[in-house]
Amino acid sequence: MEKASVLVRGFFNSPRGKTAHGLIRHGKKYRIVEVVDETLEGRDAGEVIGNGYRGIPIVADFSKDVGTLIIGVAPPGGRLPKSWRKDIRNAIKNRMNIVSGLHDFLSDDPEFSKLAEKYNVKLWDVRKPPKNLQIAKGFRSEKTVVLVLGTDSSVGKRTAALELIKSAEKKGMKAGFVATGQTGIMIGADAGVAVDAVPSDFVSGVVESMIKKVSRKKEIVFVEGQGAVSHPAYGSVALGILYGSKPDYVIMVHDPARKNMSSFPEKISSLEDEIWLIEKLGKTKVVGLALNCGNVKNWEETVKEYEEKTGLPTVDVVKQNADKLLKKIICHMEK
Repeated sequence: MEKASVLVRGFFNSPRGKTAHGLIRHGKKYRIVEVVDETLEGRDAGEVIGNGYRGIPIVADFSKDVGTLIIGVAPPGGRLPKSWRKDIRNAIKNRMNIVSGLHDFLSDDPEFSKLAEKYNVKLWDVRKPPKNLQIAKGFRSEKTVVLVLGTDSSVGKRTAALELIKSAEKKGMKAGFVATGQTGIMIGADAGVAVDAVPSDFVSGVVESMIKKVSRKKEIVFVEGQGAVSHPAYGSVALGILYGSKPDYVIMVHDPARKNMSSFPEKISSLEDEIWLIEKLGKTKVVGLALNCGNVKNWEETVKEYEEKTGLPTVDVVKQNADKLLKKIICHMEK
């Protein structure tokens, strides 16, 4: 794997640092050797995100012997912080390739594109949509498709999907991962498109096409959801993924401590309402619950309470694992 630094100045210990967190927890394409965040300098990245010591130092600036700089934040609107332009300029001059999941495409920026050409480095804008987009055509995979959705954005859907894949691979299953966001693509998915950068008419078609590709070689396909169906800002993206994937089953992700929607001044929808919407609109079945208990003190009790309340197998996939959820999926597959 190629060595990479992750740029997250001031955001690593926050939900906005989720790209960096994902690369550290599940990265297959890049080996993260350092995290750039001067506010946490000297600490270990794994310990900060609650994932145990990783030997990944948090530094004030990137090293000169690293080949790639990854922008590891997901700010509202996906815009590049102006103060970071200096970091990108310096990295390019240091002959580092730049990987960005922002909506601001670095390769379209005259200054960065000229510098990249001068120093012979690559600018990879992960969110750039593919060409030759098509609308959905009604394809439904013969293989089992599991979609991971949630009650809000930045709640842990990608993490839950990747932990489910870990559990499936432990059982010897050929599991595929369809990424619908920039971090999943950077991690190394079997297929991936940042669907929030795709025109709305083509979102379902893009998802459908990726599932068609991945299901040729896999026996079960896990699809990363985005936002929440009920979210006024991101619901259209979530719905496009739901329609395009035609999931056999859905795993829900929920943060019990969250009261308000991410980046939106409204209260979060109830778990029950979100499940009802998904099952009605997607003509599918929610079969398990993954709780994000990062901000919950008595998390074990909370997991038990939600399992009793919903009747669904419930776990925190970071503090535990996804084995229990996978077991339920397999039970449904064997019926």
